[in-house]
Amino acid sequence: MTTSLLKGRRFFCREWAFSKLLHCLDSRPTDVECWGALITGGPGCGKSSLCAEIVWPTTSGKQRSLNKRLIAHYFCQAHDIHTLSLSYFIGCLVKQVSSCPLLPSFPDLLLENVDIEKNPDQAFQTAFIQPLNNLPHPGRPLLLLIDSIDESFLQTLPCEASENSKTIAELIAKHAHQLPDWLFLVCSARKQSRTITKLFTGFRKICLDDLRKAHVVKDVQQYILCRLDDEEQLRHHLSRETAENLNQLHIKSNGCFLYLEKVLDGVANNFIMLREIKEIPGTLNGWYSWLCQRLFAKKQFHAVEPILNVLLAARSPLTEIELYRCVCTRNIQLTAKEFSSNLQLLCKLLSDGEGGTKILFHHSFAEWLLDVKHCTQKYLCTVSDGHAMLAMSMTERSSSLSAKQIHELALHISKSGLTPTLQLYHLPLWLTLTQADIENCLNSTIPNDPLVVRLLQDAGAKLPQSSPDAMTTSVTSFATSLTDRTDTLERLLERVDDAALNIPNMNTGRTYLCSAAHDGDYKAVEVLLNKGAELDIVDRSGQNALILASRQGHVEVVKQLLNAGADVDCGDHEGWTPLRSAAWGGHMEVVEVLLNYNAAVDNADNERRTALRAAAWSGHEDIVNKLISAGADVNKADAEGRTALIAASYMAHTNIVQILLAAGAEINQADCDNRTALSVAALCMPATSGLHSDVVSLLLEKGAEVDHEDTDGLTPLLVAAHEGHAQVCELLLENDANVDHIDQSGRTALQLAGSAGHCKVVKLLLIWGAAIDTIDADGRSVLGLAALHGSTSVVKELLERGLDEMHRDNIGWNALHLACFEGHREVCELLIEWDIKLLDSCDNDGRTGLTLGSQEGHTNVVRSLIGLGADIEFRAHDGRTPLRAAALNGHIEVVELLLSHGADLNYTDLDGRSTLYLLALENQVTMLKHFLSRGANLEIGDCEGRTALHVACWQGHLDIVTTLLSHGAMPDCTDLDGRTPLQSAAWQGHAAVVCALLDHGAEVDRTCSQGATALCISSQEGHEDVVRVLLQHRANAQHADQYGRTATRVALKGGHNRVVRLLEEYGVPPLANMNAVKSPQNSPNDKRRSVVSNHSSKSSSLTERSNSSSSGLLHVGDSQSLSFTQQLQQSVHPSNRKSKILSPVSEPNSDDGSQEPVWQKQMYVKGQKKSDSRQKKQNRNGIVTNPNFAVSNGHGYYNKLSNLPDTLEYSPNGNSSSLVATQNTTSQKLVERPHGLPLKKETPL
Repeated sequence: MTTSLLKGRRFFCREWAFSKLLHCLDSRPTDVECWGALITGGPGCGKSSLCAEIVWPTTSGKQRSLNKRLIAHYFCQAHDIHTLSLSYFIGCLVKQVSSCPLLPSFPDLLLENVDIEKNPDQAFQTAFIQPLNNLPHPGRPLLLLIDSIDESFLQTLPCEASENSKTIAELIAKHAHQLPDWLFLVCSARKQSRTITKLFTGFRKICLDDLRKAHVVKDVQQYILCRLDDEEQLRHHLSRETAENLNQLHIKSNGCFLYLEKVLDGVANNFIMLREIKEIPGTLNGWYSWLCQRLFAKKQFHAVEPILNVLLAARSPLTEIELYRCVCTRNIQLTAKEFSSNLQLLCKLLSDGEGGTKILFHHSFAEWLLDVKHCTQKYLCTVSDGHAMLAMSMTERSSSLSAKQIHELALHISKSGLTPTLQLYHLPLWLTLTQADIENCLNSTIPNDPLVVRLLQDAGAKLPQSSPDAMTTSVTSFATSLTDRTDTLERLLERVDDAALNIPNMNTGRTYLCSAAHDGDYKAVEVLLNKGAELDIVDRSGQNALILASRQGHVEVVKQLLNAGADVDCGDHEGWTPLRSAAWGGHMEVVEVLLNYNAAVDNADNERRTALRAAAWSGHEDIVNKLISAGADVNKADAEGRTALIAASYMAHTNIVQILLAAGAEINQADCDNRTALSVAALCMPATSGLHSDVVSLLLEKGAEVDHEDTDGLTPLLVAAHEGHAQVCELLLENDANVDHIDQSGRTALQLAGSAGHCKVVKLLLIWGAAIDTIDADGRSVLGLAALHGSTSVVKELLERGLDEMHRDNIGWNALHLACFEGHREVCELLIEWDIKLLDSCDNDGRTGLTLGSQEGHTNVVRSLIGLGADIEFRAHDGRTPLRAAALNGHIEVVELLLSHGADLNYTDLDGRSTLYLLALENQVTMLKHFLSRGANLEIGDCEGRTALHVACWQGHLDIVTTLLSHGAMPDCTDLDGRTPLQSAAWQGHAAVVCALLDHGAEVDRTCSQGATALCISSQEGHEDVVRVLLQHRANAQHADQYGRTATRVALKGGHNRVVRLLEEYGVPPLANMNAVKSPQNSPNDKRRSVVSNHSSKSSSLTERSNSSSSGLLHVGDSQSLSFTQQLQQSVHPSNRKSKILSPVSEPNSDDGSQEPVWQKQMYVKGQKKSDSRQKKQNRNGIVTNPNFAVSNGHGYYNKLSNLPDTLEYSPNGNSSSLVATQNTTSQKLVERPHGLPLKKETPL
């Protein structure tokens, strides 16, 4: 399939994978034995997302380079069987390549589907392989991408052995070596698909979830940090205390991005609390189980199970109407409203497909629903029921079915499952009773499944008689052989020798006996046991026949196996015994049989969970009673210290809790987190059920400790208050719970309820006398926490109770600041109505609520504050106005609103920088174009005369440069030291920017105050591409600056031999002695000095901060030394979050968006104290020069090298033409340069 549901979705990280693929692609011509790369990883690790990002890049990077070399792509999708068809696959590839501009001469060979199905290998050779090999070499290696080839491999057809490829995976593996040497094949598959990895042994393996690799761990961490940075709803839940939970999440994910995505989505949507991450299992299968338990209470799953069964059986996505028709065949009284309600229960498990269809959100979830090992019996689906409903739905409209739809109807009938009322001979009768044209349905096409062909033939379908092809012959012979074959099991097993009887199947890993026991086939088990099948052979999970039968609840098979001598206490790889498996699955009869055979009642699995613990968790009361009567230990704890009582309390099984307490369960026994049954009952109440209040009431009645603290100091009351369980809170308070208890983070129940916006709980706590004057670790009052959450009712309640609306937290934010930052307009209006003075209140950085609202893009808040009289030109300590804050954060709607109310478009800060200047610096093209469309002044310069064009050229922002030039920016504008944008771009090596400037008329030989041209500067820096561009535009290569230095001399001095040779190619004569220029003997460590220097305080470089104050600065290495939890804690508050763009000239003293240069650590001047004085900053901002020379008093980074003497003394050594300068060393004291351009030591020529 050439499209994917992942198209256009946000993509994070994986830069290393793109770089590795690009390297493999470029190495294809030399590495002829490597035909491609296989991207591997577990379910949900992001293989398809990576492929989709290559096909449809959402961000700039290596993926765009790969996309430019992509000739075709294909996505195999298990939910649409059509995409796994070989004929469709070959047709899509041929169609894409024939229209690919990279291969214009590729012929479009159209083949009929019948021809492809007859011999797919020959068709692939003829239509794709041979035309590719006949093409001329395209000049560079190209890319072919195929995603999820293992999904096609799972659909192997049950036909006779054949040399022809039956799946896309087999087809690609068989012919990969025949692809031309300029084509690189990239495929993806699960790493568990061993058959696939064997097929692609010659491919490079790229594993996306190998946590032994540092870049994989970094991907997981960066994904969480990026989500926090992008989503306000997610940041709202983050605090310094809950940051550790996200650290646990990144560990639990095991590199599975699907796990991360779904949990974080749940947190952002208020479906999951961050503290619940501790309770979520650390596997994808465990997450699915936890999710279903959270979504479906009691019998709700039974209402949605038919929908899931249909989705699992469907061969292509179905619309809501089609689903409704299918489900109605099972329940004819189901109304459309009830169906919609049931479908809504599945909203978190379904995704929207094309054309309004519904599909399960991930294929691994579909596999889990059918996996008897990992899916609990409660949520195990039956795909045969889905086939039966689809067959009935198609039967109802059989008169309008096409031939292919009739084939599909026959397939669903054959897979609908036999019951006592539906036998094998009924299936053809079913077809004959429909109004479909059965007789002629095989004329045009023949299904690939011979069993379907036989069923159609039995119902009266006729095979075409004219010129039968090989496929028709094969199907006919197979159907005939099935008809002639004796159906008795004994006759079939006679063909199997004794040696092969106990050999596991290669696909399932199970022997004949294990498969029969799993299916509950009593007769097959009996025959196999009589033939001598071994009882103890296990499958890949370590399960033998007895464990499989016990888990499925096949009581008669269990009896057979036990009578044959099976070990009643055997265990699989996870330690699950037959009794543990049967108790977990709710199979009472099997449990009774196993206990009668003396099964050990307290045997535990690898996690020390007993059968009683499993039954209590699953809610099987009868089994709990049976196990207790058999002597089960009710207080035995698992590896996490959780007993059966804690498990039952967590799952709200009130009756089981009562049974366990009556049996002597210890009511206050705590787990590893020091949580008792009462703690988990108060914590884990699902939103869909109120049953936990019954459990809480029962536990309190039986004497549970009401103020028991867990390891975080949280009592049941604090937990229930945070979760918003008012009924539980009331029960706890009535049982004398301490209303003012403080946890280890200093929080009370009132603070937790207020921060979560639970007004009902807040009122309840206030009625019970909770203290209202407490503050948290960040200095926030309960009112501030409620305002942050946006709960108007809680804020109003607290204001009426007399809380101080002007209270400021540790960073100076009051309740209005918090509400403005989160965008809660109603709360803002309520607070200002309560006290108008809040409108102009500032935080520690001088920011008002309007500034914060503008910064975060909350248009409704900004509009409301302006209407209430807020000052739109108010400047924070860093000089930002609301307009600038909105512009730098990309909020166009807020910018328009502020401009419409008279905000100054050309406002400049204390450093002379306009907002347009800063937009150019931050490479914000869209916002810059918007400012230009509103008439922003292009030529406003900062204190050093640098315009927006200067800074864009220095940074290399090509789009910004071309935009400014197209709107009339002067390409030869100069700053106070005569520096042009062209010279800035040349210094930094931005060849594309240099080309743009020259194309717009920039003067190529314009000189700065030192007389240096762009060519001289780029030669000194060794930027070969820039030098070539300048020479092509006729730059004067013989030009010398005011000290006589030419481009050749400075290039030679810097060791840039390639630049020297390039200059010679353009006619520059070589120097007489290549070793002529050397450093003075008295400065042996000075390898080279720049043509240009800078001794000014502010213009030392465009990468220098305008303010050298130490406040708020971070060293570059700091982020690398922080733990992941510390990085998460930095995301707690916006003032702690770093800018996504490392600005070389960022806002002075700004905690919001300012950064030190990424390549230069902050240094202070030796012998000087830190100072904010502008004069002192000037004196300490020189560049280190030759120790024999003093620093010039001039300004600009193109200033004089030093105070040169009137005469220069040449070295008497004829072989050394180095120049030795003499001057007074007692002049101005030399200082070290704190930051800015790289230190370049200068020697006069």
